[in-house]
Amino acid sequence: MFNELALQIEKHLAKGANFAIAQVVDRIAPSSGKVGDKALILETGEVIGWVGGGCVRGIVIKEALEVIRTRRYRRIRISPEGGTRQTPTFKEYVMSCQSKGTLEVMIEPVIPQPELIVIGKSNIARKLVQMASAGDFRVSVMATDADVQMFPTADNVAENVDFSTFKNLNNTYIIVTTQGEDDELSVKKALETSVTYVGFVASLKKSEDIKKYLTDAGISEARVSQLRSPVGLDINAKLASEVAISILAEVVDHFRNGKAAHRTSEQDKTSTTEMSGTAPAADKFAEDYYINPVCNVPVSKKNPKHIVEYQGEKVYFCCDGCKVSFENAPEKYISS
Repeated sequence: MFNELALQIEKHLAKGANFAIAQVVDRIAPSSGKVGDKALILETGEVIGWVGGGCVRGIVIKEALEVIRTRRYRRIRISPEGGTRQTPTFKEYVMSCQSKGTLEVMIEPVIPQPELIVIGKSNIARKLVQMASAGDFRVSVMATDADVQMFPTADNVAENVDFSTFKNLNNTYIIVTTQGEDDELSVKKALETSVTYVGFVASLKKSEDIKKYLTDAGISEARVSQLRSPVGLDINAKLASEVAISILAEVVDHFRNGKAAHRTSEQDKTSTTEMSGTAPAADKFAEDYYINPVCNVPVSKKNPKHIVEYQGEKVYFCCDGCKVSFENAPEKYISS
């Protein structure tokens, strides 16, 4: 089982996909999950491996998705007595399954190291590539006449701005630092990708001009508002190396916290779904899972423990206990 999970971990890391690893770390019988059992939970809610069935599975999926989102580990305790203790790294749940066992599960996020795509060959671009490579980023460069001698630490160097060669743009950041060389077209191509973090190195005046160009070129206002320009934390940078530091610091902050401390507030007006880029995964999750109205944990529509028809709708349950509670007082859980 461990070898199979190791292969799955390698497979999804190669894809650049985010996922979580859950492991049973403590147990009081009876429970189907045993100490040492492990599972991968993907952003779609798919579970690979085993940590338990019924309400345990639903709770682990729910918490794993939150762990992936926040990029912070969490330990959960599922027991008959439940509890109300909760911290950023710990939470208690009631074991609603009739087995009445107790499990503690540790869930940790696995977020592949991000890729930085730098467009341009300016001094800022060269310093940024050098620093990002030292920071263990995967770095690609796109610029006319660029070569490996100019960017010796980059993983890939291309002479054209072409994103079709990238199979996966998860955890990807694009920085345009062309400084007068095809600025408009480069930013437009970057915003036409699915990448949620696109930065443009420019003055405030240049930023306003480029945003007007993008709107006139047919890019939606919502997408244009996501362009980070001027890009980088405001550290009063003057030298090319200092500007590169400010940009990389903002990228790292965004990668680790999911939202950078940017000096403008325009991006904050964009919805969480638009900024996070998780809409496809969220849609897939909603399609495959149903939120159990009794315990509020996800239940796979393909493999529920019970299905009850109520007011013309199907209600899915993870365990016998939730089904019984619902049937005793359905109006308590679902309003007409």
